[in-house]
Amino acid sequence: MPAMPSTLRLIAPFALGYFFSYGLRTVNAAIAPKLIAELGISEAALGLMTAAYFLSFAAAQLPIGIAIDRYGPRRVNALLLLVAVAGCGLFAVGRAESTLLLARALIGLGVSGALMTAIKSNAQWFDLHHLPAMNAWVHVWGLLGAVASTVPIAWLVGVAGIPGAFMAAAAVGLAASLLLWGCYPDKPQAGPAETLGQNLAGTWRVFRAREFWSLATVASIALGSHMAMQGLWVGQWLRHVRLLNEADVTQALFWMMVAGAVGALGWGQVATRLARHGVAPLSVYGAACGLHVLTLLLLAANPALPAAWLTAAYALTGMGGSLCYAVLTARFPIALAGRANTSVNLLIFVVAFGVQAGAGFALHSLEHRWNLDTSAAYATLLGGLALLITASLLWALLDKRHQPSPA
Repeated sequence: MPAMPSTLRLIAPFALGYFFSYGLRTVNAAIAPKLIAELGISEAALGLMTAAYFLSFAAAQLPIGIAIDRYGPRRVNALLLLVAVAGCGLFAVGRAESTLLLARALIGLGVSGALMTAIKSNAQWFDLHHLPAMNAWVHVWGLLGAVASTVPIAWLVGVAGIPGAFMAAAAVGLAASLLLWGCYPDKPQAGPAETLGQNLAGTWRVFRAREFWSLATVASIALGSHMAMQGLWVGQWLRHVRLLNEADVTQALFWMMVAGAVGALGWGQVATRLARHGVAPLSVYGAACGLHVLTLLLLAANPALPAAWLTAAYALTGMGGSLCYAVLTARFPIALAGRANTSVNLLIFVVAFGVQAGAGFALHSLEHRWNLDTSAAYATLLGGLALLITASLLWALLDKRHQPSPA
């Protein structure tokens, strides 16, 4: 029996791809003022352009889930990353709002398999007890990409402009694709490959399973809204509610992303260690979501605490939502891991698109139709998200059929 490849060889190519993916997801939070100044667009238009990433990302999830389970994570991610590289190139040379919208959509499509292929790979090579920790390492690299999209990208944009920054990002995506082609070993197929009809039947099996929906509902609301707020609107909250200058906003976003990276690794390690003592990952996930609701309410209340502390706590607790992938993987056979996780990812990114695109319109309506001041408008938005997460979390925790034995 051949020896198992090193963990570094299995994780590194996907980790670099997710670094590339997450950095592009959140970069607009740091460069929003420059985009608005150069393009002369409204915040609502900025939200829509930024959210195009989420829309194309979401639309690709079901086909990608089938492709991952059918052709393997290496091939799927390596090819898709090249699409994102092309999107970065288009963003670098584009000036029209429609061109940048298309570029963001191409970027979202190209990175749409970055995390799901990594999770599928981990499910193939590691046992279920190690999955939270292995997935956490990939998430850490994603959050490091988010860290790079704050102070470092602000410096790079100052030196090379937006075109130079996006060409540098394209180089990172190309490197990740080449690593997947050249370094990652494919897992030998266990048994005959499924037909396309069987692939589609497996997807339908996931979507009609109650154990999918009891988790997917809270996962999509909690993690989707977290992605949307972290990727744009937390930065705007710092500017418009806390009234910070751009240097302080960039610093706060930097520490928020660092806290997110710590949270991504920390929650995975906690879940893995507690699982050895009989604590279900779902319980850890529930605790993380509960703490995240508290941080949302703190942001809404806007207490006299340093803004960087509040946003760091928001990211630290929000990344506990990434445990949903390990919890969901355990509910289905490994052969369905790609489809199960891309199905929940579809819902997560639909919510992320809706919140990121809709928040600008909601804030405008609250301020101009309901005559709320800016602080009250943000408090209403954040409080509403906290309420939705709480209601869906209660269903996930109280559902008595949430731990079926995979067939």
